[in-house]
Amino acid sequence: MTALPRLRLFVFGLALLALALACDTSAAPTVSPATALADAAAGTATALAQAGTTNTPLPTAPPAASATVAASATSEPSVTPSPIGVEASVTPTTGTPVAATPDPNEVVGDIVYQDPLDGTGTWFWTFADDTAVFGIDAQTQQLKGTMLKAGNGWRFTVSPDTLRVGDQQVRVTMHTGACAENDEYGLMFRGSVDAEFNYSLYLFTVRCGGQARFLLIRGAETTVLADWTAAPALHPGAPADNTLLVWMAGDEFRFYANDQYLFTARDSALTEGFYGLYLYDRTAGGETIYYEDLIARAVNR
Repeated sequence: MTALPRLRLFVFGLALLALALACDTSAAPTVSPATALADAAAGTATALAQAGTTNTPLPTAPPAASATVAASATSEPSVTPSPIGVEASVTPTTGTPVAATPDPNEVVGDIVYQDPLDGTGTWFWTFADDTAVFGIDAQTQQLKGTMLKAGNGWRFTVSPDTLRVGDQQVRVTMHTGACAENDEYGLMFRGSVDAEFNYSLYLFTVRCGGQARFLLIRGAETTVLADWTAAPALHPGAPADNTLLVWMAGDEFRFYANDQYLFTARDSALTEGFYGLYLYDRTAGGETIYYEDLIARAVNR
């Protein structure tokens, strides 16, 4: 088997990501900017530590340029390590209701990106510190994330930062090993990073109590595009399996859990980008999520 090249991937941990959202009904902690850099074994992982710290200076050497990567199952990731600002403000908006249940397979075409998240595809590395542990689980052979401390959230990419996918249907299956009612996990998409290492992305996140939400994150600002919505289609608690799916074309986004429709929202801020995964322990530490089979198909609309 051909050895994978050394991957330069990042993890960015977000302490107290809850932001005390005015529209969030949970007792979430307040967030303020925070950072700390840490190096992972198989790549450079960038972690953000507890709130209230100052940014660790960036390396003086410029990051290596990433070659353009075509969206395919064999693309090799080369994500540039970099810090990201914690969301400092939140602008709530309202999800757009639709009259009829939309078809998640409407004008869906060929696969444009996929990764089984088992270490055999485009993603394979590990990371561990006193806040979180990520890597391929020896028993399940799937990507596993565990939060060791409460009040901490982490987001990390699982595709090349050169990937640019826009109109698509993307799905990923997640298994909860340990997850309290207000703990969260989710899927990021249309992600991008600018020359100053400011990240922009959409986040579809769910609670283990059975609710879903849709956010736009641009640097230090978070906009709630669809606030917490009851989602009976989600299997609550742990252990439980849930497949999250987003159908998107232009500014329209349709959200599904276990092939059942949840809601629709509209936003035109981001048009294309890469993928990532997310988890946030809001309870007592120990939240554990397994991720598998990320598949994106073109929406030909």
